[in-house]
Parts: sequence; C-alpha cells; structure tokens
Amino acid sequence: MSSLKSRLNIGVFIISLIFFSSLIIINVVFFNSFGEDFVQTRLQHDTDALLANLRPDADGKLRLNEDTLNPIFLQPFSGHYFRVEMEHETYLSRSLWDKTMSVSELNVGETAIFQNEGPTEQTLLTLEGGYSKEGQTVLIAVSEDYTPITDSLQSLTIALVFLNGGIIIFLMLLQRIIVNRGMAPLRTTTEELSLIGSGEKSFLNEAVPEEVLPLVKEINKLMVMVDNRIKRSTTALGNLAHALKTPLALIEQSVTGIDEVKTSQEIIGAADQIKHQLNSELKRARIIGSSVHGQKIDLADLMDPLISTLKKIYRDKDLSFELDIDPDATYIGDRHDMMELFGNLLDNACKNAVRKVSIKIKTQQGLNFIIEDDGPGIKEDLIAQIEKRGTRLDEAGDGHGLGLSIVREIIDLNNARIKYSRSDQFGGLKVFIEMPDK
Repeated sequence: MSSLKSRLNIGVFIISLIFFSSLIIINVVFFNSFGEDFVQTRLQHDTDALLANLRPDADGKLRLNEDTLNPIFLQPFSGHYFRVEMEHETYLSRSLWDKTMSVSELNVGETAIFQNEGPTEQTLLTLEGGYSKEGQTVLIAVSEDYTPITDSLQSLTIALVFLNGGIIIFLMLLQRIIVNRGMAPLRTTTEELSLIGSGEKSFLNEAVPEEVLPLVKEINKLMVMVDNRIKRSTTALGNLAHALKTPLALIEQSVTGIDEVKTSQEIIGAADQIKHQLNSELKRARIIGSSVHGQKIDLADLMDPLISTLKKIYRDKDLSFELDIDPDATYIGDRHDMMELFGNLLDNACKNAVRKVSIKIKTQQGLNFIIEDDGPGIKEDLIAQIEKRGTRLDEAGDGHGLGLSIVREIIDLNNARIKYSRSDQFGGLKVFIEMPDK
C-alpha cells in the first residue's frame, strides 16, 4: 500500500490539474468569444459604412463611392477586405490586390459570420449579409484579419500552462510541507510506541490532535487492559504458589515424621488442599475460555457457554438458572474481561447456591447486571470489606475469595459501580453492577 504522503500528493496533483486545465479552457474560450464579438462589431461598422457609400447614379443604379472609404481598404493585404455584389456590378476592395473573395447568396435580412482563410495565409473573420437599398438587393461580405487575436490566444494559452504548472508544483511542495508538519504528532506517537516496547514508557502521551486522539486513547486503553491482565495473572500465580507452599511444606515435614498413621493423614490432607487449589484454577480457566477482545458482544450469547460450563462443573447440585436479559443488551470492549467478570461472579454464586441462580441484564441508563443465588449469603461486615477498593480475600477457601477482587479490578477499569447485598427474593448474595454507556 502506498504511503499517505504519496496518496495526498497524487490527490492534490489530480485535483489541481483538473481545476487549472478547466481554468485555461474557460479563459481561452472566453477571450476568443470576446475577440470575435469585438471584431464582429468593427465588421458591422464597416458594413454600415459601405451601405452609406452606395449612391444611385443618373440611371438609378447604386454605385460605390470608393473615394470616401476607409483608407485601410486601399492598402494591399492590409487585413481588411470587402466585396459588394449587386445585380449590375461587383466591387472588391483594393486591399485584396490580385486576390478575390466570395459572398454567399443570402436573402435580405440574413447575416452569417465565420472564419476562413485569406491572402498571405491570414485567418479572416468574415461577416456576410443581405441588404436592400433603393429597392435593390445588395450582398456585402466584410473581412478582417483575425490572426493577431489567434496569436494572442496562443500566447495566453502557453503563458497560462506554464503559470498554472508552476502553481501546481508550488501547491504540491506546500502541501508536502503541511503534511509533514501535520504528521509530526504521528511520528512522535511512533517514537513513543518504540519507547513503550523498550520499557522506557508505559503509556502514550494524549496531548495530540483530536484526529489522532481516539487512536491514542484506544492504544492506552489496550495497554491498561494488558497490564491489568498481566497483574491478575501474576497475582493468581502468586496466590497459587502461596497456597501450595504450606501443604507442600507439611508433606515434607510429614515424610520425615515418626508416626506413620499420623503422617499418612497429614499427607492426604495436604494433597486434598493442593487438589482443591488446582481444581479451582482449572474451573476458572474453563469458565473464562478463549480471549477475544475489542468487539461488540451480545451478552445473551455470552451467557450460554458460561452456564453450560457451570452446569457441568456443578452437576452434583443440579442448579437451575433463571435468565432475564434484554434483547438489545450488548457490550463493546474486551470479551475476556466480560467472561472473567461473569465467570467469577457466577462461579461464586454456584458455589454457594442451593438450587437457584438468577441472572438479570437490563439496558436502563447503561447496562445493569443483577446476579442472585439462594445460598446462605455473607455477613454484613464481610460485605463492607469486599466493597473496599483493593481488598483481597483468601482464595484457598470455598467461599467468596480472590475472584471478587478480580471483579473489582474489571469494574474499576470500566468506570462501573458494584454493590453487594442480601437478596430479598432468594435470601443469598445479590450483586448489582451498573456499567456506564460507552
């Protein structure tokens, strides 16, 4: 694909070429029309002068008094010529010298104007007309050399071509300078991306033109999502390592113990803890699934695979899921975040539910999520604790643990609001999330 600069240069060249070519054509046509009108007016005056100099003789026949004519008609090849034709006589201007000219058979009142070739390779503009004087029909053709005007038009055309060509080159150079200055923020952003890649910067500077700002914001948003995902993965691995450290140490101590029966029981207990922790992480991986981000997500379609997976994980509970989702409920953003948000909330609900889990998604002033279960719920003091930003609870237990702190991170990332309370309908935990419009 060609560069943006090349595309802009080609675009400016084509538009300028079309514009200035049209300008040249309009100028040439206008000045040619102006020249024809000017010469035609002079020819009409010459025709009127010829008619005025036609006088009847003693026999009543019209005769041309050449002594009173414009002297220019007397100079050989002066560029001004005439032919006066009557039934009894024809007059030619002396300026024709040994040449001749014709006149068309026109009716009285008819006129015609056209260009034709004259003596000494002159281009003539000729006006012909049929007239009546003293009851006699007179045909008059008057010509004037049009070559000076055509030469002037040719010179004007050449001058316009060179002038407009120079203007086009100047505009292209000026446009290139403007484009280079306009793209300076993009070059700066490119350099900042290189600095981010080398670890010298974390985010792009958002002090850029408004045309580039949406791109920079999206890149920064992506960087935040990637950074948060890495932090969550690092935290999860740290918690997993911490959770496994104690049972492994217990196994190591038990192996060196003396009481074999007690040792076996401790090893089995420690192994159960490890198994529980690994199963918990595997459940989360199965619930979240693959990562697809930056798209419009139909939340009803998102729920189907989640619920299907949870039913398999908690098949021994035979849970019933109640869904109430608006048809137009959609989310634009990271699918991975939505899978992790609902995955953690629904996993916690399924862990504590007895028979039912309710999911409501409403599109009123943004997105509203309500997840409820019929489990024992949690105490008021614990609700206040998990609502605090940055609070992390122990993941090793079966209750509400680190998953809710991950939920908090996703909520903060989306500038959303979350509220925990007791469900009036089911008696368990109720989670309300208000997600603003994007």
